[in-house]
Amino acid sequence: MSDASSSQVKKYRRVARPGLSVLAQGEPMIWLSGGALTMGLLMIVCLLALIVYQGMASFWPGRIYRVTLKNGTVLMGELIDEEDYTLEIPATAGQPEKTEETHRWQYRTDNFEFSGAQGGTYQWVTQNELADEAPTLPEWAMLFERSKLGRFIGIPTRFEISLPRSIAAEEEELSAIERFYAASKSRLIPPEDQAEAVQAEWSETLAKLDQELQQVAAKLSKVQAENSAAFVAEETHSSENTQAVLADGQTIPLAQRQAGQNVLEIREVVTGAAATYAAYQQHHAEARDRVHAIDRIAEFEVGEASRQQERARLQLREQELKCDVFVEGLANEIYNLQVERTAIEAEKDQDLRLVQAAARILGKDSAMAKLGPTLVAAVNLDRAVSEDRIQIRLAEITALLEDVPAAARQSVHNYVEVRFQVDHKISTLQERISQIEQRNNRYRMFAETAQGAEAELKLGEIVRAFPANQLDWSGRLKIYLARWGEFLLDDPREANSEGGVFPAIWGTVAMTMIMSLIVVPFGVLAALYLREYAKSGPIVSIIRISINNLAGVPSIVFGVFGYGFLILVVGAYIDGGPANANLPTMPSTWWWLTATGLAVVAFLAFMTTSYSLGSRKVLTKQRTPHLGMISLVLWIVATGAFFALIAFTPDFHGFYRTGLPNPTFGKGCLLWASLTLALLTLPVVIVATEEALSAVPNSLREGSYGCGASKWQTIRRIVLPHALPGIMTGMILAMARGAGEVAPLMLVGVLKLAPELPIDLHAPFVHLDRSFMHLGFHIFDLGFQSPNSEAAKPMVFTTTLLLITVIGTLNFFAIWLRARLRKRFHSGQF
Repeated sequence: MSDASSSQVKKYRRVARPGLSVLAQGEPMIWLSGGALTMGLLMIVCLLALIVYQGMASFWPGRIYRVTLKNGTVLMGELIDEEDYTLEIPATAGQPEKTEETHRWQYRTDNFEFSGAQGGTYQWVTQNELADEAPTLPEWAMLFERSKLGRFIGIPTRFEISLPRSIAAEEEELSAIERFYAASKSRLIPPEDQAEAVQAEWSETLAKLDQELQQVAAKLSKVQAENSAAFVAEETHSSENTQAVLADGQTIPLAQRQAGQNVLEIREVVTGAAATYAAYQQHHAEARDRVHAIDRIAEFEVGEASRQQERARLQLREQELKCDVFVEGLANEIYNLQVERTAIEAEKDQDLRLVQAAARILGKDSAMAKLGPTLVAAVNLDRAVSEDRIQIRLAEITALLEDVPAAARQSVHNYVEVRFQVDHKISTLQERISQIEQRNNRYRMFAETAQGAEAELKLGEIVRAFPANQLDWSGRLKIYLARWGEFLLDDPREANSEGGVFPAIWGTVAMTMIMSLIVVPFGVLAALYLREYAKSGPIVSIIRISINNLAGVPSIVFGVFGYGFLILVVGAYIDGGPANANLPTMPSTWWWLTATGLAVVAFLAFMTTSYSLGSRKVLTKQRTPHLGMISLVLWIVATGAFFALIAFTPDFHGFYRTGLPNPTFGKGCLLWASLTLALLTLPVVIVATEEALSAVPNSLREGSYGCGASKWQTIRRIVLPHALPGIMTGMILAMARGAGEVAPLMLVGVLKLAPELPIDLHAPFVHLDRSFMHLGFHIFDLGFQSPNSEAAKPMVFTTTLLLITVIGTLNFFAIWLRARLRKRFHSGQF
């Protein structure tokens, strides 16, 4: 190898110069810089290691210990932490205050329904508090994770499966007849004729009615006994633990049931921890499927019916505003009156059917058949008063509606019709939900706490349950992965301290993407103008200083701006116009005069700008030095007049005034949160883009100009493609900062628990007017606002780890795209 080639590969080596001190050669600064870098990296690595360790370990199931204290208290809980502890012993008579080194353990005991809010779910136990009996690991100590009331720790005692007896139509009919005649016979009025024969006949009729009521009651008892016997015979249960629930609420062993007793349901009772857990495993999956079915019905079908009713209400409100009338109250009153009248008619039909059924059962010559029409007429006297009141009021409302425009009157009828349809649909759905809940209520599980108290656990509310002390490594891994799946895909519960964070993940990603779509175009255009078009001067210097200062403004200030301007002014203006935003309105004459002046000023601004930007050959010496400044002033005046016309227009009343006083955009929502964070991260994108544009070699621009390209063609085809990697760097930095901000979001749209996702399958799919959940605010809520901060502490680390992962994933995709762009244009960079 030649000397020239060897010199190219030879690395630079520092050589100590004679006569220079170590400080002058820079050795201390090199070590100091390297040490500072090492310390910074070490702190970052330690922080990430702590978050990863705490976040990944929070879902690992531990063992459950039974601990007996000296005062007789028995605890059962999951061991969370242990540490050496300095116990301070207060001073007593003749003894000074002293300290003692001991050891203590922290147990998560849960069982909120027994411990209450003051008891807490975590308890420290010191070495001095332990009884002589060492903590044990009960074989059947189980951890129940529930959708309500949090976790429960106990030992399963029994499992009950209830099978209710279906009530036959004949039984229902006889029971209804008995209730009707027994309740309404007091309405019978004795005959006015005081003749002895007439009074005797009346007394005989009443006595016969009482006898027939006894006959109906006897027949009802007989039918109930027969149906109960058939039910018991059909459900052959020979187990000793099978029980029968009687009509009076008494529970007896099925084998001790006597003939003639009315059995409402049969319960199969499984006792023993092992058998109870086996029964739980057999029926739990189906119970959870039914719970999910209820949630789907309530979320989709009931939700769609409610949205249909709300659309009808908004249409009615729109007609009110157009016609300047108020008929929504009348529409609701019409609906309520018609519902009341329908209920009265249903009761009258029911009474007639009962009288006819009594005549069919006891004969047409029976007292019930003879007195039935009289009883119905007596009952209907009270109903007639209500019917007359309803009819009179409906007539009054109809007369009032005759004075309103036909469109508003038709909207009233449409609204009432839609409400009937929606209520019928919702009642049908509620009946389906009730049937599903009744099926789930058939299964009941009971567990005993360490103190011996027994608790009923509804099977549908149990998310998962497992004997913690019987699990091997694979069983614990299965529970661990199941908890992670729930955390990533389910909704939160129990004040966000349990369950999942899927809405927060969805809201964080949606807000970050929308923020990026807003900030990148505006930041790139601003940087493009400052770097490629603007000439150095005081105005450009002021703009650059403002951008640099904007980067140092606290984030909460942006939140206040978003709340005070975007929500209270812009959002309120969108909802209801200037009046709703507390803005003054111009008189129509002044508004049109201002619009005319705007047109003139805009035309002059356009002409002066075109003249100032004309070709040099045409302008030559005719160009005035102040022409550019004049055009700038004209454009500023035109822009101000334009926004004044929009803000103070007298003829705009908002896009969503039908929804007022419930705001649509005049509240915190996804749009204002994204705009606020876009403004927060705008300086980052502008600075990064300017640096990327300045890094493009001038030789590429000059070559483009030499080929005859214009300035814009050069920027679009040469400069921007080569600057894209740097622009992507700015977007990455903006995404990283915007996704982790919390303070502004607390004012402009984030919620502790959002009822709906901001992006779903319902048109228009992206709902910018909805509030949302955010992982950053979720961390703040868990750490500082949770009623049970100790229980929420593991979730803080896990959610933090998830937030870092989400931001890292978004950044990784952007970095990958930047690398692709850099590789594509690498050959053109020199």
